[in-house]
Amino acid sequence: MSRDPEVVRGRILDAAQSEFMAAGYEAASTNRIVVAFGGSKATLFRYYPTKERLLEGVLLRIADRWLSAVDLRSLPAGQPEQWLTRCAIRMLGWILGPEPLFVGRLAIAEGHKFPALGKVFEERAIRPLRVSLTARLGEWHREGLLVSVSPDHDAEHFLDLAFAGEVSRALYGGPNRSARALTRHVHECVRIFLRGMRG
Repeated sequence: MSRDPEVVRGRILDAAQSEFMAAGYEAASTNRIVVAFGGSKATLFRYYPTKERLLEGVLLRIADRWLSAVDLRSLPAGQPEQWLTRCAIRMLGWILGPEPLFVGRLAIAEGHKFPALGKVFEERAIRPLRVSLTARLGEWHREGLLVSVSPDHDAEHFLDLAFAGEVSRALYGGPNRSARALTRHVHECVRIFLRGMRG
């Protein structure tokens, strides 16, 4: 096994994520994690002294992947309708994947056991995207392209409108929607949202 700390950390997190996704937090076994990453318990606990810290490492890595995959700053500038549509399609495409749905299911089933971890994911993954959306709404307001007296609240409302139903459906075992149906959903959400934002 490699001695490079980043390689070891990555192998541990890969094994831990697989175990947590398969068994949940409470039933996850550090013995199975050790076997899966091919190391020892001493190595595991040197990097992650508790099971909760191990879960935190997994959640932080998922949050970083989310920010990298979605990266709203990389969206080309455009009119509100185009930009919001691209934004929502990009975010929805990732948030309905296995890693974010694992985080959502974990929060529902066992989040009460470690409320601080929910805050970690919120701060690291959700907040930066909301800040980017808030900034964009503020710019459009100043340019006279729409009316957004409270960009932060408007960003929250847009995220709720575009994502809450789709994420709930996925979390609770609803049927998977086709890419075409999700795109239609996004266009409708953007249209409804902007209808209330025109000056």
